[in-house]
Amino acid sequence: MKPSYDPDADVLYLLARKGPIEKSVEAGPGITLEYDRKGCVVGLEILHASKVMGKGIIASIHARQSRDE
Repeated sequence: MKPSYDPDADVLYLLARKGPIEKSVEAGPGITLEYDRKGCVVGLEILHASKVMGKGIIASIHARQSRDE
């Protein structure tokens, strides 16, 4: 999975595979799973990511993302 973090929105997106999204399902408060038409998970979106995942994990993801850009 490829992580992408937006610090302004505090949203973490994990891309599982490329492809069109057929449907999105809220798996829990602030957590959305995105599926392709075959029912395979394409991505995972986590709102308020620093609270859900912890600030240390998010800082690490954001630092790696900034370095790779």
